[in-house]
Amino acid sequence: IQSHGGQTLCTLSGLIGDPPEEMMQVTAYPNVEAWTSAQEAFETSRMEHIQAETVRLLRPIAIRPKETVPDEDLRGFYGHRRFFISPDDLAEFVHCSENGIWPRIEAQDARILGLWTTVASTTPQEVVLLTGYHGPAHWEETRGWQPDRRGIDAETWARSRELGPRRRELTINSWVRLMQRLEI
Repeated sequence: IQSHGGQTLCTLSGLIGDPPEEMMQVTAYPNVEAWTSAQEAFETSRMEHIQAETVRLLRPIAIRPKETVPDEDLRGFYGHRRFFISPDDLAEFVHCSENGIWPRIEAQDARILGLWTTVASTTPQEVVLLTGYHGPAHWEETRGWQPDRRGIDAETWARSRELGPRRRELTINSWVRLMQRLEI
C-alpha cells in the first residue's frame, strides 16, 4: 500500500452492528492511478486469510480527512455512518456537517476522521462518515438530543441546533455501526 502512495487511515473491526471478524480498512491514495497500481501489485490470492472482500472507491468531499491525521485525532472506536441523500443536496449536507454538527461533536472530544461519497454518481447519493470516540458511552454522550450544552460554548451549541435538524431533513436514510480501531 505505502509503496504505491497509499496511507491507511484506520483499520476497524465490528463492535456493534457487525461481528468482530468483520473488518474495514480505510486507505487514502493520491489518485486513481496510484490505487490501480497498488491493486496490480497483489499477485497472490489472499483467500486463505480472507473469506470475502469488497472494495469501494470513495472521494473526499469535506475538510476531513486531513492530509495527515495526527495521533491525537485518533480514537479507539469509530462510528461508520452511511447517509443517503439527494445529489442536489450534497453541498448543503456538507455545510451542515462541517459548520453545525462537527464543531459540537469535536467540542465533546470526538474526532471526525472523514466524509466521503461514492465515486459513481447515484440517486440517492451515498455519503460515508467516520467519527472517532473513546467508547460506546462517549458516542451516546455526543448525540444531538442532549438537553443541555454540557460545557459547549453558546455559539457552537446554537449552530448545531440550527444545522443538525436541517441535515436530518436532507437525509433520506441513514444507519450507523460502531467499530473498534485495530492497531496494525
